[in-house]
Amino acid sequence: MARVGFVGLGTMGLPMARNIVRGGHEVVGFDLDSMTLARHAANGGRKADSPGEAASNADVVVTMLPDVSHVRTAVFGQNGVAQGLGTDAILIEMSTIHPFESDSIRDDLSAQGTEMIDAPVGRSPKHAASGRLLIMAGGTSEQLERARPLLNLMGDTIVDCGGAGMGVRMKIINNFMSTVLNVTTAEALTLAEAMGLDVSLAMEVMAGTPAGQGHMVTTYPAKVMQ
Repeated sequence: MARVGFVGLGTMGLPMARNIVRGGHEVVGFDLDSMTLARHAANGGRKADSPGEAASNADVVVTMLPDVSHVRTAVFGQNGVAQGLGTDAILIEMSTIHPFESDSIRDDLSAQGTEMIDAPVGRSPKHAASGRLLIMAGGTSEQLERARPLLNLMGDTIVDCGGAGMGVRMKIINNFMSTVLNVTTAEALTLAEAMGLDVSLAMEVMAGTPAGQGHMVTTYPAKVMQ
């Protein structure tokens, strides 16, 4: 059984922490929202009064926070993770933040002898609840093997993205493409409606072609990447 600190028990973090508890580990959680902390306790976790307390004596600390300012405050602020984390522990930083900021946090932690993996997630809160997230991991092979037992409790697809910082870079590329496709889909359906087509029919037709199935899994493997 590992002792796990979990900082950031929001929409994604709370079910992720619950799955680690269900995996038989002690999870000491921290969040600014007292009601969220109460839900974590109801899930079988323990409550901490600060990120540093959550990290104290932990084998692994997970951070799952909204943006880089929250991550830096949680890690390096007063009573932060960096103050409580032992040199043998590892931080799994799972927030979606700018890769350069992630690199900087890793470098600052490394200077004090602490290891970090960047491991942002893909998919939805529903997948977080069922432990079926896709996790994009960046770190050394040794670090990923240390983290894998916990990652496997949160996700069913763990992707080694190729070294430190590559997980968060993969997540940014994924989000970029997802956003562009979402905008293009809205534009295509608006154009279909403006031309007098039934929108449901247009969606049905495009779902049967690369337009809806995605060129990433149709055109590119068959024609571009050959």
